[in-house]
Parts: sequence; structure tokens; C-alpha cells
Amino acid sequence: MAVEGGTRNLGLLGELRVEAALVEHGWHPVRLDTAQMASNADLFAINREKRVSIQVKTTDSIKQNSRSQWLGFGYATNYLSGKSIFNSKESPLIADVVVGVNYQKDQSRFFVMPVAFAEKLCRYHVDFWRSVPRKADKEERSSSFPIYLCLNTPRATHHEHDEKIMRNLVSFENRWDVLDVSVDKLHNPRIWKLR
Repeated sequence: MAVEGGTRNLGLLGELRVEAALVEHGWHPVRLDTAQMASNADLFAINREKRVSIQVKTTDSIKQNSRSQWLGFGYATNYLSGKSIFNSKESPLIADVVVGVNYQKDQSRFFVMPVAFAEKLCRYHVDFWRSVPRKADKEERSSSFPIYLCLNTPRATHHEHDEKIMRNLVSFENRWDVLDVSVDKLHNPRIWKLR
């Protein structure tokens, strides 16, 4: 997708928006944008007391299409092959927080989640969606389908599921206070319950 003056890198734009929001909330962002470093995280957020690793997932909401009302979190492949969705790569660097960015030109929306909660929510969605046959031939889905979580308008056919996803996402909208939670708690799935 082109933007005035060149090609748009949506992932980078999302990360830059997160960096600006971190500064506004009293954190110093540090970019991890080399292939050797950015295995499971994109940024560090640092303040006088703490360092938090952040993975940023950006979805475009400028172009009004079928995906603009959703947040994308990668693909189901890792989870369905027995790995985690986040922090699946072997690396000493792991994400503590996942920030979903609903990118808009003037004002993006941010969903700041502990990695354990983001993992739980995406697994819930993948388990549900895996049980829904493909529309075209009613066959089982492949293990590589994308993880798109409903953000705005639930589908009539999956209304209850989409409502639960939305309820959980919205509970973490602009929750920059999550960065203040101890790192151990950010990784503890027993603490973070789905609503």
C-alpha cells in the first residue's frame, strides 16, 4: 500500500505509534529492529525502575475493508503445532507485553496486554475457529489460518464468540498501566482470566 511519498511499512508505523505512547506515559522506548535481536520482541520500554519487552502487532484500519475492523496477531500455525503463539522463537529475548495497534492516520487504538493474556485470548480464538469448517467446501481448516480478533462489529454467524473477543480486547484498551505489573505476573496465565 502506498502512502504520500513512498511505500508504507505498516509494522514500523505501528511501532512508532507505540514508541510515542510510551514516551507520553513516562517510558523510554528502545527499538530492537535488527534481525539478530528482534526474535520475540520489537521494543524495550524502560523507566527508572523497570525494563519491559514489547511485541507490537499492527493492523491497518485506514483502508476500510473486511480486515479493518479486526486486530491481527499472526497465524495459528505455531499453536496448532504445539508451540506458543507469542515467544515461539528460540531466543533469550521474550516479550512480556503484547500491544495490538489498530492503526489509523490521526489516532490509533492500542490494546496493551500481558503476554500470558494475549496468548490465552488468541488460543481461545484459534480453538474456536479451528472447529468452524471452511465456508467453500465444509472441510477442516488448514493449520495456517490468520488470527484476526474482532474489534468492532460482531458477525451474525459467530456473534457470541466475537462479543467475547471484543469484551476482552476492550478491557485492555489503553492499559499502559500493564507495563507496571511485575514481569513474573505478565507471564502467569493463572492471573489473567478471560471475561
